[in-house]
Amino acid sequence: MPDIPLSRHASVRCANRAIDEQIINLIVDHGREDYDHRGCCRMYLGRTEKRRLAHSAPELFRDYGRKLDTVVVLSSKAPHQVITAYVRDRK
Repeated sequence: MPDIPLSRHASVRCANRAIDEQIINLIVDHGREDYDHRGCCRMYLGRTEKRRLAHSAPELFRDYGRKLDTVVVLSSKAPHQVITAYVRDRK
């Protein structure tokens, strides 16, 4: 999937939270979708997707670690745009 553009808010938040575009693209390509019925789509790596990535690309876990718990919020209408991204709390 081609790179999805970041909104101004998303670029500021990603810079503050040290989330790079490679992580966003990885989550958009391999993550699961969760629609919130307000015009947004949350994408994240669930347990199943993380297991698949662990077998196919174990170096990702070594390189990114906790950043793989990132949630990417996309606009659900075309053209898609990243609205924000944050690292999910494990509690």
